[in-house]
Amino acid sequence: MADLTLKVKKRIVFGKQNKLLREQGFIPAVLYGKKTPTCSLQVNAQDFKDVYKEAGDTDIIDLIIEDEKKKQTKSVLVQNVSSHFLDGSFLHVDFFEVEMDKLITAHIPINFTGESPAVKLGGVLVKPTSEIEVEALPMDIPHEIIVDISSLTDFDQTLYIKDIDFPPKVKVLIDENTPVVTVNTPITEEELEKELGEAKTVEEVEVEGEEKEEEEEGEEGGEVKKEKEEKEKEKVSESDDSKKDSDKK
Repeated sequence: MADLTLKVKKRIVFGKQNKLLREQGFIPAVLYGKKTPTCSLQVNAQDFKDVYKEAGDTDIIDLIIEDEKKKQTKSVLVQNVSSHFLDGSFLHVDFFEVEMDKLITAHIPINFTGESPAVKLGGVLVKPTSEIEVEALPMDIPHEIIVDISSLTDFDQTLYIKDIDFPPKVKVLIDENTPVVTVNTPITEEELEKELGEAKTVEEVEVEGEEKEEEEEGEEGGEVKKEKEEKEKEKVSESDDSKKDSDKK
C-alpha cells in the first residue's frame, strides 16, 4: 500500500459561501471520528482528485492539517464524496479518522482479470457481486479484490466467495456461498423465439389496439345505421296508417 498524503486547511466559511470556495478551486470538507471532534476543512480540488484516484474509499490517507499554530497529521479514510450531478465535480468530502489498532469494516471493489474460455465460446459473463464487505485493521484493508475468471472453462460455471483467495488478516463478512461471477450458456435464436412465444412488440400491440377501436367504431356505426333504418320504417308505417284513415273518411 503506497503512502498517501493530503494537505488541508481549516475552513472558516460555511453555507452559501462554500460556492465561492469551490470557484477558487477548493472543496469544502469535514473530519470526524469516534474520538475526533468534528472539524471543518477545505482541500485543494486537484490535490484531492489525484489522491482519491489512488486511495479510493479503502486506502489510508495521511491528512496533514495546516494551522497557523501547528500542523497535525491524521490517519483517515474517505468516508463520503458528494459530486455534482451534471459535471461530476466534487462538492463535499467527509474524512473519517481511524484508530490504527481497531478493526474496521469496508466494502472492497472487485477487479475481474483474465479471460474465460467459456466466454470465448459464446458464453455470457454475469457479475452479480461488485464489492465485498470485509473486516480488518486499517492497514490491512485491501485496495481491491482480484478475481481471475480464466478458470471459468464451462457454461453455467460459477465462482463463489469461497473460491476467492483473501489476505490472511482479512475477514469476509458475507456468506461464502454468495455467487461472484458466472458464465451463462449462450441462447440460440430458436430458443429465444420459443422463450418469447407469442409475445408481441409494442408496435404490434398498438396496431391491434387501433384495429380493435376501428372494429368497435364500425360496430357502433352499424348499430346507429340500423336504428335509423328502423325509425324510417316506423315513419313509413305511420304515414301509411294516416293515409288509410284519411281514405276511410
